[in-house]
Amino acid sequence: LYCHGDYDKVCFAPEYWGKDAYNILVWLVFIVMSLISPFVLGDAEMFIEADPMMSPVHIVPEWYFLFAYAILRAIPNKILGVIALLMSIVIFYFFAFVNNYTSSLVKLNKLLVFSFIVGSVVLSWLGQCLVEDPFTLLSVIFSLLYFGLASTLLFVFMFSKKLFE
Repeated sequence: LYCHGDYDKVCFAPEYWGKDAYNILVWLVFIVMSLISPFVLGDAEMFIEADPMMSPVHIVPEWYFLFAYAILRAIPNKILGVIALLMSIVIFYFFAFVNNYTSSLVKLNKLLVFSFIVGSVVLSWLGQCLVEDPFTLLSVIFSLLYFGLASTLLFVFMFSKKLFE
């Protein structure tokens, strides 16, 4: 091993003791806070009595499905809404075939991907909003933008090699 002395060895004990003590202190503060006042970190709506005949207006899915929920709410037809919801998730599997590193249209690809991400974030925000007038119209617009950008990205990838060969 060619270790002939202690000059190239490092003592890790003070650093590990400090990091472990800090972690234990943070967890102890959290445990003590949750034992002293357990409802501080909870939601106030947890104490409202449930009504089996009415679902709450503010109910939304988890954050990673909010964009799909906004697309589902944007389409009034139930069957088409479910198909659009499934297609909004299946689109991500089509992106596995896209290799933008070999494309000649690098700046266009960056613009389209950035626009797609911004549109998805706005759709996620619209998915958690109430079903009211400006939000429903914006959901329709951004749903069309979402599918339009996704199909444009796939189109640019498919034909960029054929156009520039």
